[in-house]
Amino acid sequence: MTEQELYEKWQRLTIRDNFIFSKVMEEYTNLCKELLENILHIKITKISYPEREKVLESRLDSKGIRLDVYVEDKDTNRSFDIEMQISNSDNFAKRMRYYQGLIDMDKLKHGEHYDALGETFIIFICPFDIFKDGRHIYTFKETCAENSAVKLGDGATKIFLNTKGNLDDVSPDVKAFLNYVESGVVKGKFVTALNDAVETVKSMRKGMKEFMTYEMALLENRMAGREEGRVEERENFVVKMLRKGTAIEDILELTELPLKRIKEIAAENSITLKVN
Repeated sequence: MTEQELYEKWQRLTIRDNFIFSKVMEEYTNLCKELLENILHIKITKISYPEREKVLESRLDSKGIRLDVYVEDKDTNRSFDIEMQISNSDNFAKRMRYYQGLIDMDKLKHGEHYDALGETFIIFICPFDIFKDGRHIYTFKETCAENSAVKLGDGATKIFLNTKGNLDDVSPDVKAFLNYVESGVVKGKFVTALNDAVETVKSMRKGMKEFMTYEMALLENRMAGREEGRVEERENFVVKMLRKGTAIEDILELTELPLKRIKEIAAENSITLKVN
């Protein structure tokens, strides 16, 4: 992708883009705080970013995640994660479960008691109705299957916001926000301020350069991933040929892999090499 193409993409970005959404929430913490208060109907003293572009991993070989917007209210020991989820898939519930687990492990320091875990709120903003119930908001907390009046009280709240809801189930500000995400329509004081923030961020040369760097890194990672996949495919092909007793000379010609690597693959799979 050329620099001109990246610039044109930057100009087309809206609040629905993860980069713009994260940047606006980071630069305008007052809007982030107001959005959370409108969604959750709670009063937040003051939010802070424990670290920018929060990345969570549980161990070296586990799947890591980069959170869009992760903030804390230290006065109440509450944590908030807001994610802009544009691509529809069938794994949102398990993705949210994974996010919750990693956030908890990141919060609880070695030797600390479980009571140190505060309330967490994970919010997915989606331009589609996952549960097909016409709601703007779906809130999940752990309850007893035998008696829904019995609450687990683990402090975890998971919320799905749906831009295509048709019920009167959220405040006017939240509804206006969801309409803004859905169609770009600017209506109401909060959304007007949010749209102004989006335009300001997009006018910042620093923001544009960060976006271009970010996009190029993603492109390089995708290309590296494709190359890694091609190498893995070739090596799997080598294993099949070795097991069929194909001569090493023929494998060298067909795969163009180095002789040393073919010998390593044979040793890794306990296969005896055949030579013409």
